[in-house]
Order: sequence, then C-alpha cells, then structure tokens
Amino acid sequence: MIPEIGSLISEEIFSIDGKRNVQEAAERMSRLGIGSLLVEQDGEYVGMITEVDIIRKVVAKRHAPVIVRVEEVMAQPLISVEAHQSVIEANGLMEEKRLRHLVVRRCGDIIGVVSVRDFLHPLYIEEEIEETTEKASGF
Repeated sequence: MIPEIGSLISEEIFSIDGKRNVQEAAERMSRLGIGSLLVEQDGEYVGMITEVDIIRKVVAKRHAPVIVRVEEVMAQPLISVEAHQSVIEANGLMEEKRLRHLVVRRCGDIIGVVSVRDFLHPLYIEEEIEETTEKASGF
C-alpha cells in the first residue's frame, strides 16, 4: 500500500515573515535542519523560501542576503496537495512543477510541508515489507 502524503509531514510548521531578510531565513533553516520556510504576511502563508531560492536568486547573483527581503525571492503562489493524496501523486506534482517542497493541506488548511527527502524512508520501508512478504509467500 502506498502511503498518503499526510503521513510524512511533521506536525510543526516553520515560517518567517516576508519582511525579514534572507540571511535570517538561511540562519533559521540551518538552525532547524530544514530546507524551506513558509512565508507569512499579515498572518497568512503567501509563499515559500527554500535553500535553492537563496542560492539561485541571491547568492549566485551576488546580492547581499542581509539586504534582500524574503518576500522579494520567495516562490509563490504556494503549490499544494491534500493530505489524503498518495506519495505517488505528490511526487508527480513535484516532478511536473520542478519542486522539492510541497505544502500539504487538510480541508484547505495548511498542515505542513513535505520535501523530496521525506519520500525516501517510508517508500524504502514499504518496498522492504513487500519483498519480505513476497519471499515468505513464495510469489
């Protein structure tokens, strides 16, 4: 059985205000050991900033991370999947949109973010269980 994408997310949502600078976003991601932050404006999530955004839109262009605001380089609009959708569906959307992170919603509300890294462990366990079952049953 293919897991639902909602089973892969952590329960905590990490975010940053869009008016903060990119240096602060990078420091927060580094401290938390994550690759993205949702961007807030007026209490709403309006975008996402990722490690790749920082590298491509700031560092590679020799902009100063302490001057550039998060809202200037964030990805928007937010691309999302519903928590009940399968990992396969989410992976397809990520591939189609060329994303490494997706927002996960339940009944329209944001409940977390999933990264391509989150896909690896559960799928490996599932494959291992299926292989063991096949060997044990002789099929």
